[in-house]
Amino acid sequence: MPAIFEMLNAITRRRTAESASPFASPKATARWLKNLHADSDYDAHHLLVEGLERFNAENATPSAARLDSLRRLEDAGLPLQARIVEQYVRNQATFRLARQALWRESWMFWSLLAEAWLGLLKEACRRAAGEELKAQRPAIAARVLRYAGLAMRWDYHQARTPPESAWRRLHKIYRLVERDGYAEQALTVASHPTCCAREYTLTVLMGLVNPLGYRAQEIEAIAHILEADASLPLPGPIALDGVHTHRVDLSLGEGAAILDQAGTPGRRLRYFALGPLVAHLKAFDAGSGPEAEGMRALTQQAASLIERGGVRRTHQRTHRFGRVWVAAGMERVLSALAHADPAPVRPALEPWTLRDESCEGMGFALGEPATLPRGRLVAVTWDPGENVWQLLAVRWSREEGGQHLIGAERLSRHPKRVQVYFEADVADAPSGQVWAVFLPMAPSEGGGSHLLLPRTHYRLGAALMLREGEAVYRLRLGEVQESHEDWLRVGMDVVGREQLAAAA
Repeated sequence: MPAIFEMLNAITRRRTAESASPFASPKATARWLKNLHADSDYDAHHLLVEGLERFNAENATPSAARLDSLRRLEDAGLPLQARIVEQYVRNQATFRLARQALWRESWMFWSLLAEAWLGLLKEACRRAAGEELKAQRPAIAARVLRYAGLAMRWDYHQARTPPESAWRRLHKIYRLVERDGYAEQALTVASHPTCCAREYTLTVLMGLVNPLGYRAQEIEAIAHILEADASLPLPGPIALDGVHTHRVDLSLGEGAAILDQAGTPGRRLRYFALGPLVAHLKAFDAGSGPEAEGMRALTQQAASLIERGGVRRTHQRTHRFGRVWVAAGMERVLSALAHADPAPVRPALEPWTLRDESCEGMGFALGEPATLPRGRLVAVTWDPGENVWQLLAVRWSREEGGQHLIGAERLSRHPKRVQVYFEADVADAPSGQVWAVFLPMAPSEGGGSHLLLPRTHYRLGAALMLREGEAVYRLRLGEVQESHEDWLRVGMDVVGREQLAAAA
């Protein structure tokens, strides 16, 4: 009988050992890595990716030991990943199937690492977290930002724009880092000196360069140039005139954009001074020879894209040639939208030549140079007699082939001129009614409606009355989305609606 019990105990111990996690402790992880044998780097990398998948799927309680196990996996995986990336970049001209497999392996590695470190970060930020885990928050957050950014960079290799959810996650992590006060704390990640703000900035800059049409070698070359720049500008909370050139909104699912002439303050707006970086890219010395010439052309193009605020287009352009009528500037825009009023005063319309159009905006060609600052509002129509207008904002302009080219982003397909006024109990608010522009957004366009207000009439969180025809709406003003010279485009919430007779 004792022999039977010993045999049963042995079977139980063997089954327990087989079902135990290979990452149950740092020592178990070290044993698993030591036994990780494969015939090639690709096979070993694939096994490591499967190991990271299992590590994340275990859903174990985050702890200091768990962090140590993940670091061992990271230390073993990064050299393998570097060799896989080298193969992937080298094999672009040949071996199409192998190229796709290498891309998939690399993307999985970055994504799984980001997910693993994010789980630890969430636990480290909880009140009940151990002191040892809390002390590691800066290093954990820097890794989350780095690997999430690398996964987004790998989307560009497949000509894919990173989804809004990826940008929102990145912004949310950076807000957490700023809140806890270690955004610029010096760290070493992957043997490189860095900080959380720097890792965040690298991802934002790749979004500005927007290398959807670049080859893999070019994407990685630009990334390495940016990573090698020790004086990379970091985000700041206050816009300084003549210093900051770009901004990012931490509440939106998108990257950075050019800063217009008048910097707009906002609680979740962060500002970048990218002038020195643009100058560095334009003067980049790649040596001599044909490859160096190609590199110089690439850095010049990257500098131009950053100067223009990036290519913020996610839909294919359609070439459309023809004449449209344009009212440029807010005064003319208001006049153009006044068609419902009796005896409207028509604005001075300008004929522009349309070059192309997408779901997001339009491109124009002018025979003569025009002074149009970034952010200038323009109302566009094909036939002034129909009184059907679209409202756009100028995003970039440049000279090319003797023509003055302009790119504009569409803000609304159905802008409406409305009257707004403050309620009597709003402190320090201007009295009387003024004109504003309501920008409704169709549900299919995936955004919220905005309001264009004079700068003097903006109060964050204030109650504002909006009159349209016989209806009066009570609004709550949200954060500023963008400044258009003396006008602000702001978010809003509709609190209530009344008919004019009842409101009176």
